[in-house]
Amino acid sequence: MTAIVAVSLLSCNQNSQYKEKGEALAVQLDELCQQRDSAAVLELIKSIDAQEEEIVATGDTAAVAAFREALKEARKRNSPYITTIKVENGRDKNDALKEVMKDALEGKVSIEAVTSSIDTLLTKEKPERKKK
Repeated sequence: MTAIVAVSLLSCNQNSQYKEKGEALAVQLDELCQQRDSAAVLELIKSIDAQEEEIVATGDTAAVAAFREALKEARKRNSPYITTIKVENGRDKNDALKEVMKDALEGKVSIEAVTSSIDTLLTKEKPERKKK
């Protein structure tokens, strides 16, 4: 019985650590996006993805959920900007949008992040179409 309680407490502590880590990364993501530091944002996204892969590799689904939930709102808020800078840095528009859709299916962002990313890219395309 004591072993079960100890394992439960350890698991809760780890989930709390992952949540805190996610919250810190969310703050950093918000700040970098507000500063419009596209290079730093892209590097942070790579770092977030790598950290998430490490957590997924542990097999602890509660830790993964805690980490993703901590980042979800920041990812949603900043998804249009992130998608735009990915496209501006050479990523195919459809591939960038597929990434956002995949994130939505995995519960990393909401469907609003997908639609706002699409709207932003379409809005950016309008002036380009008029020039042609």
